[in-house]
Amino acid sequence: MDENTPPPAATVPEPIPASVGPAADDTGIPPNIAAGICAALPLVGGIVFLILEKKSAFVRFWAMQSVFFGGVLFGFHIVLTIASFIFAHIPVLGWIVLILLWIASIAVWVGTAIVWVITMIKAFSGVEWEIPYLGKLARKQLAGRTIV
Repeated sequence: MDENTPPPAATVPEPIPASVGPAADDTGIPPNIAAGICAALPLVGGIVFLILEKKSAFVRFWAMQSVFFGGVLFGFHIVLTIASFIFAHIPVLGWIVLILLWIASIAVWVGTAIVWVITMIKAFSGVEWEIPYLGKLARKQLAGRTIV
């Protein structure tokens, strides 16, 4: 190289346009990630995103469905705990009922785990999937119709 020759100019990469990838809404999080968080954290994640997200119907649907799903799980746990407490104090018949409750609760929790995994896969994939019955309730609630 000669002393009078300027050094080669550094090439600057072009900036990536902001429109590439899924659009972020009120939260600044891509909708599929926000929906996935709602699905992964039933009840709590749904409440958080219902409060924070006002624009994306997709995220709000997943958030409302998450609230209903988490609420049903929480209610089932409360009912099972109360029933177990009551039947635990009844000799013989109560113990038989407790065993039956235990078997039924295992079946419900296995089904719940399967639905939970499906919701996470669908939400993170950006697919709007309805949990049977709860999805319709979520849509009605978001549309402003009463649930009766």
